[in-house]
Amino acid sequence: MPTLTLRGWGFLAVSVVLFVLAPMLGQREIAFAASASLMLPLLSLVLVAARRPKLTVVRRFSPETASAGTDCEVILSVQNWGIAPTPAALWYDDAVAPLHRSSVATLPALPSFRSLETDRPRVTTLRYLIDTPRRGVHSVGPLWVRFGDPFGLATRRFSVGGTDSVTVTPEVETLSRGSFRLPSGDGQAMQSRRPSASGEQDVIARKYQTGDSIRRAHWPATARHSELMVRQDDQHTDHEAVVVLDNRLDSFVHARPGRADEAQSDAFEWAVSMAVSIGLHLLHEGYRTVFVESHDPRAAHSGERAADGPDELLLRGAYARLGSEHPPLAVRDIVADAGRVSGELPPLFAVLGDIDPQSLDALSRAATASSSALAFVVHDVQPASEEPAPEWARQLCDRLAQAGWAARLVTPVDTPSSVWESDTARIAR
Repeated sequence: MPTLTLRGWGFLAVSVVLFVLAPMLGQREIAFAASASLMLPLLSLVLVAARRPKLTVVRRFSPETASAGTDCEVILSVQNWGIAPTPAALWYDDAVAPLHRSSVATLPALPSFRSLETDRPRVTTLRYLIDTPRRGVHSVGPLWVRFGDPFGLATRRFSVGGTDSVTVTPEVETLSRGSFRLPSGDGQAMQSRRPSASGEQDVIARKYQTGDSIRRAHWPATARHSELMVRQDDQHTDHEAVVVLDNRLDSFVHARPGRADEAQSDAFEWAVSMAVSIGLHLLHEGYRTVFVESHDPRAAHSGERAADGPDELLLRGAYARLGSEHPPLAVRDIVADAGRVSGELPPLFAVLGDIDPQSLDALSRAATASSSALAFVVHDVQPASEEPAPEWARQLCDRLAQAGWAARLVTPVDTPSSVWESDTARIAR
């Protein structure tokens, strides 16, 4: 509904005062002035209410997938499909928390649409930056436009278009490179390997076939055989790794019932960032990476299980949610299946909260089926509080260590790169 501006309310107040003064002073002119002062705001309300602009908006994001903690540009393409031009107006683009709506800005006057002259109205482009503080899929919109009358006495606000979703991937960090060192399943023996997709020992030369990229040409073999040869990776590039993310609500907010309904946890946000960072690091090291969120139905259909690429990992991190209906962690089948695919048992990584006994048993059995196992147990107790880590976290680390895991206690204030470097240094010793 249209509303009066401060100036409009001022005109109404003046008209009331003049109506009171007119009989007291006996001046008919004052009564005429009071009537005019009253009619102007009412006329403005009618004009604003009668105006129904036919606007459309198309919203785009640049980049289409943003990274948490960065700015994303929102591009609005506004068109006026009405036969009457629209005057200059104010606009802002709404958003759902944790995103913030845009600041109020001026929408320039839009020309009318004449179908006999053009097929489409002129496009007016609006741009603004939106901060993306938290990963996830967030709603942006609708666009709100506020028009006024020529006298500035009344305004009317209405929405244009609907909402669009922007995908925000978790913050990731580059983990330290070099040889990948982890204890084997028994927690004692050491292994060091780094598959190389381009090393001379990991490629086989074969004849060029139609469709092969010239960038894969193997020039030494070409010179040796006097015909074009290309690189073909051998089975050593089929090493797989499994990354497990615990995403059950009870694992992260069980001790904080006041936040149970929010399904939000700083510890879980850190866990997502760490799991995705590990996955991207393994991909860079040459591993085929399988990302598992607590219970993964693909474990029951190993033929459908596929390794995740960088884009898939980031999207899995963006879509990860805490849920209350997750069965115990079931990863042993995935580990065994990865071993059948690659020819050896894969390394296993896990980022956990307070898991239940059934999940602990599943992880213990998975460690015996894995070539190496590394776990990060996340809790919310801050080091600055000088409080010891919670009892459940210390007991979980001890039990994981007894089962053959290399386990480490971490908090949301730790950075993934620092705990990764300190942990690999501890293992190397």
